[in-house]
Amino acid sequence: MPKSKGRRQPPRRPAQRHTSPRRPAPPPVPEVTAPGLRGAVERRSAPLLTWLAVQPKALVPVGSIALLAGGFLAPTWLAVPLLAVLIALVGWLTYLSWPAIDRGARVVRVATLLLLVIAVVITIADGS
Repeated sequence: MPKSKGRRQPPRRPAQRHTSPRRPAPPPVPEVTAPGLRGAVERRSAPLLTWLAVQPKALVPVGSIALLAGGFLAPTWLAVPLLAVLIALVGWLTYLSWPAIDRGARVVRVATLLLLVIAVVITIADGS
């Protein structure tokens, strides 16, 4: 009698495959409790903020620098939309973070928005 027929073999496990490290799970989305417009903006922003939270931390600063550089170096027809996107991004993040930041940070963010608006006005004036 052959050896294999007399003994019961344990079931074979599939070979372990090496997998690449996965991105961490997105952080849980906090419950939005703000009423009115703020609550609506927070609810609509939650998916994008969750996506941004799992991206490399340098994405927003590097993207902002790229938009700013493009806004200063590109021709007027391209510079104005680039700066407008940057104004929208900074304004959106400022609006969402407003309740959580102190007075000094609020001044810096409002000053940043004003400087960006001035840059758009100057770009439009120089392009005409």
